[in-house]
Amino acid sequence: MSDIPPMDVTEDDIAISAQEEQDARDAVEIIRDTLRQYGLEDLTGEAYNMLIEGSSTEAVVLRLRQSESFQERFKGMQMRIDAGLPAISPAEYISLERSYRQTMAAAGIPEGFYDSPDDLAAFIGNDISQAEMTQRVSMAAAAVQSIDPNLKTQLQDLYGIGVDNDGELTAYFLDPERGVNVIEQRLQLEAAGLSSAAMGTLGGGFERQTAERLADLGVQRREITERLQGQAAITQQLLGEEEAVTTSELAAAEFGLDSEATAEVARLRAQRQQRGRRQMGSLVTGAGASGLGRAT
Repeated sequence: MSDIPPMDVTEDDIAISAQEEQDARDAVEIIRDTLRQYGLEDLTGEAYNMLIEGSSTEAVVLRLRQSESFQERFKGMQMRIDAGLPAISPAEYISLERSYRQTMAAAGIPEGFYDSPDDLAAFIGNDISQAEMTQRVSMAAAAVQSIDPNLKTQLQDLYGIGVDNDGELTAYFLDPERGVNVIEQRLQLEAAGLSSAAMGTLGGGFERQTAERLADLGVQRREITERLQGQAAITQQLLGEEEAVTTSELAAAEFGLDSEATAEVARLRAQRQQRGRRQMGSLVTGAGASGLGRAT
């Protein structure tokens, strides 16, 4: 007896209920496709429940757009409203995101740089157009192409920036705050510049610690060139010597960074001067003297 449905539920009612459920399933599939494009497919279950309860598709969409998940995913839309900018649709939002990513990918900028939803929301919320994004990336890429080759080499050697491709350097110039803060980025550029000057003057760059210490002291590139010019020989090992000083040791001695380096450079200079005097003495007292001969 308990299996017999109540007398007030007719077969037509059951058919209507089944049709409503099917209609809800059809509607939720449409919504699911849209949510999948938004990256919000986890809201599909909530949409289905609302449709089964009798909500219209329009009401469901409105309710979903008010959800915390939707607001977080499209936070740039609210940022635009708060800034008094024209509202845009989710489709326009996603189109902008896609164009930003394509622009940076075309410039070789590595993944993980400016491609998170928060990064893109900031662009959209600040009304950065596709044209402006292209201009920014192009300017950064042009800066990479115009920098001193030695500076580029030192950024790679000291910090590993741009080792894989120029896109890393483009990202570095595009936003110095991404990965390194402004102060650190300036220090890195200055340090690499000093090492670049040493490479041009001495034939080799500095170690990272030396380059950064010099940059921190405010040493300028021209000072590196002026004060180290003509001293390349002391960084080259001569026959019979255990070793020469490195470019970093020479700079540390010249700019007073390390007392041990100062002592080592002084010792090597004295050793070479003494060696030179011995060689000159041999020249004068030996073959050199006979070569001079005696006036007749």
